[in-house]
Amino acid sequence: MDVLSGHVLTEDGIIEGYVCIEGGTVTSVEDGRPTAAPLATGLIVPPLVNSHTHCADGGLKIPPGMTFMDLVAPPDGLKHVHLRGLSDQALESDIRRYAYASWRNGAGTFIDFREGGEKGCRMLRNAAPASTILGRPVSEGYDRDEISRILDTADGIGISSISDMDHGYIERVADQVREERKIFAIHASERVREDIDLILSLDPAFIVHMTEATDSDLLKCAESEVPVVVCARSNLYFSKTPPIKRMLDCGVDIAIGTDNAMFGGPDMRLEASAFRGVLLSQGGSADDIVGPLFRNGRKILYPHNKICVAAGMKADLSVFPCSGEFRIEEMLQSSGPVFRYEPGKEE
Repeated sequence: MDVLSGHVLTEDGIIEGYVCIEGGTVTSVEDGRPTAAPLATGLIVPPLVNSHTHCADGGLKIPPGMTFMDLVAPPDGLKHVHLRGLSDQALESDIRRYAYASWRNGAGTFIDFREGGEKGCRMLRNAAPASTILGRPVSEGYDRDEISRILDTADGIGISSISDMDHGYIERVADQVREERKIFAIHASERVREDIDLILSLDPAFIVHMTEATDSDLLKCAESEVPVVVCARSNLYFSKTPPIKRMLDCGVDIAIGTDNAMFGGPDMRLEASAFRGVLLSQGGSADDIVGPLFRNGRKILYPHNKICVAAGMKADLSVFPCSGEFRIEEMLQSSGPVFRYEPGKEE
């Protein structure tokens, strides 16, 4: 039997205790301290879900003074020019480095808005099999066959925003994704406020950013049970401040994403630290980070019984360094390595 100890994320909250593992399965979660020597000590959680990424642009060095449109607006923002100029070998190498860094930082998957159509999706699946891929079509007009080919490899479709694309095109894409029972997601109100009624009519699994949202927009998201993924570091880079406290007050489920790899890579502790800074500046509590960081990304992808650590689940777990009485601030400030326990791969 293997044992992990410290603090455990359970359905009842974070408790001091330990996890017993046999045959690749969690057999029990116990209060207190174990008698057997643990493999690792810290905060024990299911692997994090990095809920919004663009993993392929980690090799891009951002020149100073770039605006949002200059840097990331399709099709000719610097990011898109950079990706088109890379060889397949170089691009796949950048993706592999990103995926490994993501795993080492405690994430089980990252939800990537993957550029490059079906070819880009196949490349990501080959380089990072555990990733969650939301492909982006490359055809100028709606092409049902192209969407189907993308969805043969990808987990869904993730598109830019309603400000960048024809509304009729987006609606047809969203309809097809739902028909094929895949994930549809979209950027929303990142640079300017956008029509939330139109966005929600697309029935997205989640939306990303909402930095320019009003309280009415956020209440509609909460009422529709559509989560919002916040990417604080990239928002702050463009002098945008995500309204995290207002989101929470309106009842929105928030998940966390690290956005473009060029902004600093897939370190969810760094991302959550930026999230915490914004939240505290808006009068929120550091304890409000627990749901967005540990639970809500998993709620987007998995059934409820995979959100917390519980007996009977597969023993795929991350252990974040922390000591003594658990404090979220201490965990976020730790730069120590994350211990990853995977059946057959435990360190």
